Amino acid sequence: MWPRLKAILTAAAAVAGAFVPGIARAQETASGAASFRQDPVDYFGTRFLTVVIVLGMIAILFSLFRYRGRLSGPLAWSALLGGALLIPAISSGLGTVLVFERAEHVEFCASCHLTMKGFVDDMQDPKSESLAAVHFKNHYIPDDQCYECHTSYGVFGTVEAKKEGMIDVYKYYTRTFKLPVHLRHPYPNGDCLKCHAGAQKWEAAHADFEKALFDGTSHCMDCHEGMGHPAHITTY
Repeated sequence: MWPRLKAILTAAAAVAGAFVPGIARAQETASGAASFRQDPVDYFGTRFLTVVIVLGMIAILFSLFRYRGRLSGPLAWSALLGGALLIPAISSGLGTVLVFERAEHVEFCASCHLTMKGFVDDMQDPKSESLAAVHFKNHYIPDDQCYECHTSYGVFGTVEAKKEGMIDVYKYYTRTFKLPVHLRHPYPNGDCLKCHAGAQKWEAAHADFEKALFDGTSHCMDCHEGMGHPAHITTY
């Protein structure tokens, strides 16, 4: 029994060793970001998820080899419940959180090649003068630039952004989108003001019509439309 169990543990360790280097590489961004900018949820969550998955594999393999389908005693039932219920529940819950975290990255937006890659390429083009490119090359937003500019302030803004993103993913994989893609709603002033309002440079340039921007009678894109990418211009 013990040689067999040792073989199982060795195999599980090999699987973990295959997972962890891949996870570590996934933390590195194209710009070579420093470790202080790593998202702790992503960094530690992926490692914890790997451990949970490996433990689940061990529990299942141990049950198969040790008990061969016969449930007798608390240890057998614990292995069964852990491998079949508890560990999958933890894995699916934590995995969902990590997927939603990864969905905020620019790389995720660019993965929808048919629709978003052109916008991402424009944003990352140092010669472009579009609104997105100006923000990107001046590093006004350190990370997750697409998500930060397309998410309203607060918890409900995050929920709304995730909901809209799920609709976009559904339309992409069911090929029910129309080209060129556009925002479903006009770009809200609040998504600009959440960062710019109160800044000295912004106040100096917008003092005469600041109130109109806050109450929505004037729109940021009325003046900045020419700098924005086409998705900001038309709704569908």
